[in-house]
Amino acid sequence: MYISINWIKEFVNLDNVNIDELINRFTLSVAEVEGVEKKGENTSGIVVAKILEVNEHPNSDHLHILKLDIGNEVTECVCGAPNVRVDMLVPFAKLGATVDGFEIKRVKLRGVESIGMCCSGKELGISDDNSGLLELTDVEPGTDFIEYSGLKDTIFEIDNKSLTNRPDLWCHYGIAREIAALVDRPLNKLELDNLELYNNLPKLNIGE
Repeated sequence: MYISINWIKEFVNLDNVNIDELINRFTLSVAEVEGVEKKGENTSGIVVAKILEVNEHPNSDHLHILKLDIGNEVTECVCGAPNVRVDMLVPFAKLGATVDGFEIKRVKLRGVESIGMCCSGKELGISDDNSGLLELTDVEPGTDFIEYSGLKDTIFEIDNKSLTNRPDLWCHYGIAREIAALVDRPLNKLELDNLELYNNLPKLNIGE
């Protein structure tokens, strides 16, 4: 079972807690952790950008020259994604940013200078989709994408066999309860739906 520390933080305040030490204590006290992955560890300098203009590249039949609002300035980059359009909001790696350890530098693509890089979900490690840029909604240009998206996260895998007799731990909230005990901090109340709201729904005839 995979557990997201970001999700656990919705239930327990982990400010100033060393996550690596916490996971080690979890192994010793609750259940064996089989692996740990640091998501977004080698990615930085990504902001939300709004595409202001899309122009055809003069020396290519598939590249575009984009003018982008990145909050505090307007910049340009060359992009080959097929889904670009005006007013689209996308993740943008500024000069000096890193994307999965790769540093973004000023380059020329087919003779046109590109100052940064628009990113797909796959390039950011969010999804396997590399067919186009990752499209964002309801966020201002210049917003720190990593903070906005929760890209930086620690994912740890728990050995399922060690939880066989602990059905209370078959969910993030159950794991959060154990972690709250380990760090001696309050567990936030889990918000539940009021099931009485559904009492008067029309009945279904499942015999037909």
